Amino acid sequence: MIRRPPHILLIDDDLAVLEMVHSALEHYGMEVHSYPDAAHALDLVQNPASPEFDLVISDINMEGLNGFDVIDRIKAIKPRLPVVLMTGQASVDYAIRAMRQGAANLFMKPIALRDMISNVFHLVDLYREIRLGDTGLQGLVNERRHFLFRSDELDVPTLVRHLTDRLVPMGFASANNVDVIAMAIHESLVNALEHGNLELDSSLKGDILDQEDAYSDLRAQRLADPAYAGRLIEVRLAMDTDRIELEITDEGHGFPTSQLAQEPRGSDVAPQCGRGLPLILLVMDEVHFNEKGNQIRMALRKK
Repeated sequence: MIRRPPHILLIDDDLAVLEMVHSALEHYGMEVHSYPDAAHALDLVQNPASPEFDLVISDINMEGLNGFDVIDRIKAIKPRLPVVLMTGQASVDYAIRAMRQGAANLFMKPIALRDMISNVFHLVDLYREIRLGDTGLQGLVNERRHFLFRSDELDVPTLVRHLTDRLVPMGFASANNVDVIAMAIHESLVNALEHGNLELDSSLKGDILDQEDAYSDLRAQRLADPAYAGRLIEVRLAMDTDRIELEITDEGHGFPTSQLAQEPRGSDVAPQCGRGLPLILLVMDEVHFNEKGNQIRMALRKK
């Protein structure tokens, strides 16, 4: 769990968006350092007197340095510092470029503040844990892991740390892209828990400013209901020197995987982002589902 208030560096030349996101992050106890231009923000990152930042959130389309420039410069200065991008252009090209350059996530505008806050907390906690497990694993040749959790016992950030602690030492990821791989695994586990075992519908999610949160309320109710809380999530990890395979199986009703092939692959990716599948499909070398739709198998190959 987070041990100190996260320090977030926020960059956007749209002052209305800058103020809105700043206020939302600050409301949840984060120390936010906001800048309307990337050059001054990057100066702060390089200043030894600056706080230790946990996350950078930057718009893509800005005058001067843009969001892609921000990623390149941040990774050159502090390769372990995750960067999240925001954009109003919901295009596959933007998403692919962001992920390939090492973005930890991509938020679409208009910003869904509730989802952003949740993701920021996950990212901060996740990468603090990942940084603790990067050393001491060189020389590992192969490994098998098998996890089994009840829905009410699954701690997603901790499990993600266990599932990613071998990626950099074994050469499946670098400091520049392990962030986004971890987020893809995180999304897969959340899907298995919330949309699989707990049978929650993303349409229940409201805006952060709404007084009621039907999604979170129903999630809490079902985690307290033995019929849902007792469902199991099984995770198998297999690694050798050339390939890593991750299999996640839930006890939900599954979903019609045939629809995936029918979904449009055009420029508008926003409707698909609720399930986290675009991120998973962009990051992993292989993604397969069983016929029922309650199991995902993902693979990474050594480049």
